[in-house]
Amino acid sequence: MRIVLTLLAALALASSAHAAEKFLEEHTAHALAAGDPAAIVHALEREVSRNNVIAALEFGRMYRDGKVVAADYAKARRFLKLAARTDLVRLWYKLGVPEAQYALAVMLRDGVGGKADASSASAWFEEAAELNHVQSQRALARMYFKGAGVRRDPERAFVWSSIAARSLEAAEKEEMERIHDALQKELKPQQLARARHMMSAWKPRVS
Repeated sequence: MRIVLTLLAALALASSAHAAEKFLEEHTAHALAAGDPAAIVHALEREVSRNNVIAALEFGRMYRDGKVVAADYAKARRFLKLAARTDLVRLWYKLGVPEAQYALAVMLRDGVGGKADASSASAWFEEAAELNHVQSQRALARMYFKGAGVRRDPERAFVWSSIAARSLEAAEKEEMERIHDALQKELKPQQLARARHMMSAWKPRVS
């Protein structure tokens, strides 16, 4: 229990969201190796009840991956959604945790833990993409380019593929560049001008 208390005290004093997230990931693993997994679960549950979104993110990952607790995709969705939500009063991530938004979107897109819901998935990808989560930007580019579960939107696909390509590397970057090049040929001059304007005007939101 001393390990648990030390873990949560340090988490509460973390100077930033990223510091808290890194701390929780590293030290939860250490505490679990050294102590009682049930005590860690209980401590995290208590933090989640206080709207600690970092703890909710970790819990969602644990249930998704079957780490420490038995895999439970319905619970994974629930905890990830808590961390992803934008309407809570919170110390960190005022606009939701982008990693949680992305993880939840993937589960919804792929029908993991429930019925596939491409519309809801794209909405969560959008939330994370606006916070500059590059894999969400890539996912949106692919969805809008292919019309996979959503109405095909070449202009939005052009915008997100262009933005994502700035941060990706190797095969993923090449994929975005191929989409960008294909759309550059497909779009009419007026559509292309509009898409380029949206791309140049885009700035990430700050959570």
